Amino acid sequence: MERKMSLSKKIITYITMTVIALVFMFPLIWMVVSSFKDDVMIFTDITSLKAFVPAFKSDVFFNYKEVAGRLPLFRAMGNSFTYIIAIIALGLVINSMAGYAFARIKFPMKNLIFSVILAVMIIPAQTVMLPQFSIIYKLGLSNSYLALILPALASPMYIFLFRQNFMGIPESIEEAAKLDGASALRTFFQLIVPLAKPVYATVGILVFIAYWNDFVWPVMVISDTSKQTIQMALSALFSIQPVNYGNVMAGLTMVTIPILIIFLSLQKYYVAGIASTGAKN
Repeated sequence: MERKMSLSKKIITYITMTVIALVFMFPLIWMVVSSFKDDVMIFTDITSLKAFVPAFKSDVFFNYKEVAGRLPLFRAMGNSFTYIIAIIALGLVINSMAGYAFARIKFPMKNLIFSVILAVMIIPAQTVMLPQFSIIYKLGLSNSYLALILPALASPMYIFLFRQNFMGIPESIEEAAKLDGASALRTFFQLIVPLAKPVYATVGILVFIAYWNDFVWPVMVISDTSKQTIQMALSALFSIQPVNYGNVMAGLTMVTIPILIIFLSLQKYYVAGIASTGAKN
């Protein structure tokens, strides 16, 4: 009897979770389905369930072909991938080493400095964009990938996530490494980093999503069309009048695919990374 009750609870739970997931996925499903329709069909079907049923035409991918012909979307994707990979590679090293320092190394005013870093998290990014732009311009870095990469390397949020994760790793591991004569850097890269793979994946996903979707800062510092990011290229679909919403949906779908692939492939690490960053003293 208890097994039947437990099985029925699981079934109800899975059904409920599936319904909730579908509700949250409705905008994504509608976007993908609309990318295979023209404007007339999009606005005709929008008030019925046909909005979630794809149109079957002879040329199914006509919107995607038009977007690829109108915009340098693939070049823009390559530009975004280039600078985001640099941010992830350098940022993971910088933020993780800073987090490790706050978790393990003793130095004067450590708690005060960490508190200040946490306080910086509440400052809206928009309030520091103009000072950042002024610095980038005076350094002669505007209209270059360095203007996109350098301001993004260090983040209070990611330092906090790494610090919380490292606090959960037993100190006995590092003490054993010290007894074997390992240096602090060797201990960090050969012992701590492999144990912290989930939080590295988590931060990597968060960084990729944040800068893949970033629009305001690239517009401020990049004027060369050959260096424009994916969001800058995509914005052109809204500036061409009249706006072709079928093309817009196709462009949005193309931009969303890399995020879905990365998130789904690293999902288990993402969940484990979030779970391992609970509050610790």
